[in-house]
Amino acid sequence: MERINIITIDHPYFPSVWRIYEFSFPLCERRTLEDQKRIFSDQSYFLDAWIEDGKVVGIIGWWNCENLRFVEHYAIAPEYRSSGYGSSFLSEWINDSITPVLLEIEPVVDEITQRRKKFYMNLGFLENNIKHKQPPYHKETGYVEMQIMSYPRLIEEKDYQTFYQKQCSEIMPVFR
Repeated sequence: MERINIITIDHPYFPSVWRIYEFSFPLCERRTLEDQKRIFSDQSYFLDAWIEDGKVVGIIGWWNCENLRFVEHYAIAPEYRSSGYGSSFLSEWINDSITPVLLEIEPVVDEITQRRKKFYMNLGFLENNIKHKQPPYHKETGYVEMQIMSYPRLIEEKDYQTFYQKQCSEIMPVFR
């Protein structure tokens, strides 16, 4: 298994990456292709893909923020789900750095969202008691209520505020 960094939409693996991305996230939680092209030029943004036998198995889109790494998107290709890849890849990724990791999940409202939360908790992520609304990816969609989880510890309010300011001003595409 190899993890590679995708730096442009012209990368040979990008079409497979984009297919996983569009399949895995609803419109209100993903950017347009034009916005994706734009953020590739941001030095704080990284899009990695795990490759096995020439196929993209999983993706992680993340941001290097001041005191943490923000996982914006994490997904396993549908045909590889429930095979242990998800926990294996994310464990490897979070252990690559001593920088704390932050991610957003939907509030628990059904079995799927409960399983997602449990997945992250089994990897050591903690649920932060922070009211958080993800800024819109599109003018047509509103803010999305999300739950903040972090690894390996709860994040401090000041670090959350620094992250949220970056999320609103740099990460999210709508209000530029």
